[in-house]
Amino acid sequence: MNKIFRLKSIALLSAVTLFITSCSSDSNDDIFIDPTDPTTFDGELSVFETGNDNRTVTIDGANVSGTNATVKVSFQSSSNTMRRLYVTQNVSGFGAAPYDFAVAGVTVDDKKDGSLDLSSDNGDAFEFAIPFPVPTSADSNIVYTIWATTGRGDFRDISKRNAISDTAIGTITITGSGTSTANGIKTFTSTLLAAPLGDGSSDTFMSVFNNKVYKISEGEETAALWDFGYYYGFTQNASLASTSNYPELFDTDNDNVADAAVSGLTGVAQDELNKFYIATSTIDFDAITSASDLDVITQATTERVTGLSMGDVLEFTDQYGKKGMIKVTNITGTDGNDGSITLDIKVQI
Repeated sequence: MNKIFRLKSIALLSAVTLFITSCSSDSNDDIFIDPTDPTTFDGELSVFETGNDNRTVTIDGANVSGTNATVKVSFQSSSNTMRRLYVTQNVSGFGAAPYDFAVAGVTVDDKKDGSLDLSSDNGDAFEFAIPFPVPTSADSNIVYTIWATTGRGDFRDISKRNAISDTAIGTITITGSGTSTANGIKTFTSTLLAAPLGDGSSDTFMSVFNNKVYKISEGEETAALWDFGYYYGFTQNASLASTSNYPELFDTDNDNVADAAVSGLTGVAQDELNKFYIATSTIDFDAITSASDLDVITQATTERVTGLSMGDVLEFTDQYGKKGMIKVTNITGTDGNDGSITLDIKVQI
């Protein structure tokens, strides 16, 4: 049995928020190309539905003046309206992560999931001057991957609502000298997830893609990034469940009956929620040092583990085929404000 949380539908709350913030002054002026300004670009990337474009750009960081390479990024779509631009950054092969435009000193009109919001004027075509940080050391390289979508996409799935085609992306590689030293594994330590709260303010879900935790109330916009969440059940106690398999803990109509899991709460379609296959493991967590060490994991058939205790070790396969392990390092409280679980995580890049 699990505790029931009264919480209004996040889809409704988000609609109200959208109405309130729809007059936001946010813009993409910082990356707008002024045709009267003779800007010199370090590279020019183009992704056109009609072809005759340049989808792969390589820049030698040694030839860039300053800490950022400025790239002219052009997209054209004749069949679909482009509404968002997704950009990932992969430093020296250590794994792709959403690109934060602010790192390069520019402000953009971004969505909560980290994508860039395209105005109606940019729906068919746009040109931006986007700054991208160059490698900070000679023995490194950075790969930026860029694509446009017709709506909310997925940083781990370039085909989801891709405005041009399922495989239409642009790639910018900024090189140093030397080679990558990545071992194909990402390690996250002391990741803390909170037990769910009725007001949606708890950091209950997380992504093994970027090691970020997410509030329940952020669901409609960021749920595509969620892999699993934490809860503390009356009989199941400390538990982890995939976003797709998270239990119905929420009462959205105040009748004291739990009627909603993640889909019903956020308004995100069930088939868009991530599956996360997880089970207990006998593998030595501390001995895992490379991606190949995780290849022995066989995808579990379960998407939920319950009755967890400190020191437990779990193995998982995410929806995108990446394998990894979790070690429970601490559990505090139960299902209230003080309830949380702390995890160490290792996952393939």
